[in-house]
Amino acid sequence: MPSDRWPLIYFLRHGQTDWNAAQRFQGQRDIPLNDYGRSQAAHNGKTLDALLSSETVDPNHLDWFCSPLGRTRETMEIARSQFSSDLPEVTFDDRLMEISFGIFEGTLLSDMEKEHPDEFAARNKSKWNHLPPKGENYDMLLERLQAFGQRLEKPSVVVAHGGVARALRSFLAGASGPQLDSWAPPQDQVMRFEDGKFELFGG
Repeated sequence: MPSDRWPLIYFLRHGQTDWNAAQRFQGQRDIPLNDYGRSQAAHNGKTLDALLSSETVDPNHLDWFCSPLGRTRETMEIARSQFSSDLPEVTFDDRLMEISFGIFEGTLLSDMEKEHPDEFAARNKSKWNHLPPKGENYDMLLERLQAFGQRLEKPSVVVAHGGVARALRSFLAGASGPQLDSWAPPQDQVMRFEDGKFELFGG
């Protein structure tokens, strides 16, 4: 689906995991939230509830989508628990999974620098274009997300990952690869994408 035909998206990145805190490549490994990550998910749920209220958006009129990995499932569950009313069922979609870091999943960033200096240099030159062995680059992730977009029929809440947030900010808000290389998608704010605009709430 072309970017200008996507509906309004409220996006939450999952809360922190121990691997996030350690700067360990996580990708599609199924790593749980830590306690701080759970508090971030609760904060984002309260922020989303208040934002929807301020915009007079009924959460029951939204579709709710989530990556199937455990950290996003838990983030979605905690965020939804901050709402006082029942909500529509969540749809899990594999296309919302994090970008794959291939052979580097489970590896510390500092170990990548020591043990794979050429790959480390290539990634530093352009995180957007870097294709790790047996992994994905952002163009490949975008293909998945564009296919996911075909199922969107109305404004939606999406809970997914940092790489997915970067790809959507490129596709839906026109951010460049160099801009996104230096952007750390927040785990304690709600992101809003609509009509080519990107906004953050709740910091």
